[in-house]
Amino acid sequence: MISGTRYKLSVEINRQAAMAADIARIQTEISTGKRIQAPSDDPTAAARVSQLTRAHADEAAWMTNLDSAASLAERSDAALTSVSDRIDRATELMLSAASGTLSAENRAIVASELKGIADEVDALARSTDPRGNPLFRVGAPLEIPVHSGGTIIPVQSRDVVFGNVATAAGIRDLQTIINDAATAVLEPNDALRSAATKAAIDAVNAAAAHVAGARGDQGVTAHRIDDLKERLTQSSVQLDEQRAGLESTDMVDAIARLQSRQLGLQAAQAVFTRINQGTLFDLLG
Repeated sequence: MISGTRYKLSVEINRQAAMAADIARIQTEISTGKRIQAPSDDPTAAARVSQLTRAHADEAAWMTNLDSAASLAERSDAALTSVSDRIDRATELMLSAASGTLSAENRAIVASELKGIADEVDALARSTDPRGNPLFRVGAPLEIPVHSGGTIIPVQSRDVVFGNVATAAGIRDLQTIINDAATAVLEPNDALRSAATKAAIDAVNAAAAHVAGARGDQGVTAHRIDDLKERLTQSSVQLDEQRAGLESTDMVDAIARLQSRQLGLQAAQAVFTRINQGTLFDLLG
């Protein structure tokens, strides 16, 4: 008889302990705002939450890469704007030199400024990024991963931007074109200078068109980066919403369950105490 009573007491105590543990778990759900405290709570949802967490981490890394790409693209655009301004100035100087009204002394001044412009363009070609690396790389351009299996080139190579200019004299780079223009202006023979100046103006015009194209390409790249950032931002919001839907606590439901469990435990404890008072005295006696 005593053995059976002890068994019943043990069963009831274990039941109430389970109820108390359930209450503690619901309280944890409420305090943390997460209904999944361990994978065993909801294995399917927990597995999906893990997938979403990894995807979110990947997208955060890609967003960081896109921010870096945007910074490099912005620097490139600023450099190209400066190059364009310098090419425009070179065009003005060459048109002035082609008028035939400049003295030898004035042509020397024009040539000196053109050489200065060539040096400035060369310096811009050697611009660096915030880490001190070449902005316009020699050889293959920098490729930055921005999504699964995809990359973006934020800045084209130095040769693409500052070289590969098609002129009547062949493929040349911007610096050579401007230096050649300075040489043409200094030609002492009038006839030769006139022909050389005309050819130099054509080459400078080709350089201007080349730079305009490079700036247009850079604008397309910047737009693509912005578009990718917007897509990632939207995707991140969607991932957060999906994760919240899977693991977040429904506060109204949790509070209702907590109150119900607490009332149930209190009632069970009251009944247990009342019914087992005599039995406990018997066991102690």
